[in-house]
Amino acid sequence: MHRRLGINDYLYAQPVFQGLKQPRDDPQFELVRDVPAQLALKLRQRQLDGAFLSPIDYAKDYASYLLLPKACAASDCESGTVGLFFNEHLRAIRTLAVDATSSSEIVLAHLVLKEKYDITPQLVPVSASLEIALGKADAALLVGDASVALQGRINKIDLVDEWTDLTGLPFVHGIWAAREDALSAGEIDMIVESGRNGSSSIGREYDGDRQLYLQDFRYELDDEIIQGLTEFFRMAYYHGILKDIPEIRFHGEESPDQPVPDA
Repeated sequence: MHRRLGINDYLYAQPVFQGLKQPRDDPQFELVRDVPAQLALKLRQRQLDGAFLSPIDYAKDYASYLLLPKACAASDCESGTVGLFFNEHLRAIRTLAVDATSSSEIVLAHLVLKEKYDITPQLVPVSASLEIALGKADAALLVGDASVALQGRINKIDLVDEWTDLTGLPFVHGIWAAREDALSAGEIDMIVESGRNGSSSIGREYDGDRQLYLQDFRYELDDEIIQGLTEFFRMAYYHGILKDIPEIRFHGEESPDQPVPDA
């Protein structure tokens, strides 16, 4: 039986999945495409063996999962991937239109707006075009390809760039998570190696604007990116969004020793 892995369709994440999507005579994995929030739900319901989750979706169930080492999608510059758009001559952002499936990006917007601009707009659930969203709220949050397509628009804030300016750290868009016993060590190595090979082949697999866009991302889960993830969790906890600060635990790490009860 093939292991089922959840992936998304956002362009920024495709190098992570590049090797997994290559045709094989004996494929090891079945790939299930969906938005991050639905992948989180399917992983929770054990419909998936592993999934590429947003940080907040991981945080909600972190006690049940371990992260796969060395693989992620992160950025620390103005790529247009997470944009806050507003109409010209706007004086204040009192309401913000959001797609409820973009959980981490909604938290990112809250943290940046509160920490840098001391505003906390009311969220308005809207899953529609920017024009419709701006007819229902003062500003609109767009994520992934929908945001990138409007990168030339003047009246916007790049929230990843704002996050890095605020913290000096990268923003983590996605991480691999799985239950402890769901994947073998060999399967984990294949998934991680897929991301490493995909990120190194951007120049061969993508061209033009797509290649330039993907070069703004980082796919190696190093210490600095882990610091960015930790700071995101810490700030979300401080603002009351998370009930506690999630542990960041990896497959292959030794579990901490359990205390021995007193006799």
